[in-house]
Amino acid sequence: MELDRFDKNILEILTHEDVNLNELSERVNLSVSSVHRRIKHLIDHQIISGLKRELNYQKLGFSLHVLLQVSLSKHDTDTFAKFLEELESIPEVINAFLVTGQSADFIVEVVARDMENYSEILLKKIGKIEHVVALHSSFVIKEYNVFNCSGLLNKV
Repeated sequence: MELDRFDKNILEILTHEDVNLNELSERVNLSVSSVHRRIKHLIDHQIISGLKRELNYQKLGFSLHVLLQVSLSKHDTDTFAKFLEELESIPEVINAFLVTGQSADFIVEVVARDMENYSEILLKKIGKIEHVVALHSSFVIKEYNVFNCSGLLNKV
């Protein structure tokens, strides 16, 4: 899909700000219906996955944000699928990445209310999933949004 300057401008704003359709329309100098059509086109072509809002987990009482490296004993499609299915049943798991080049197979993003809650998630839920052989936690101290969409979009 070819992106024009309006599409790039829409993507730049959406990746950095929480704006409604009317605000977005004014900022890119297009009608609301035109902006809506362009967003739908970007979603249909899987350039963006939608306009979901990000939750502020700390404001909801989840003070711990953890990147958990998980190693599995088997490395096949079925094992990975079953592992992901189990993760989906754990509400504190907010994301998962299959990775290579690490000592882990997955990096799992987890939020927890406190250390006791995290310990329960780790030992009674994730650690009990079949084929899990190693878990290594890294606690997020501070998150920085360094995504430079405009620089990336200039290369498209």
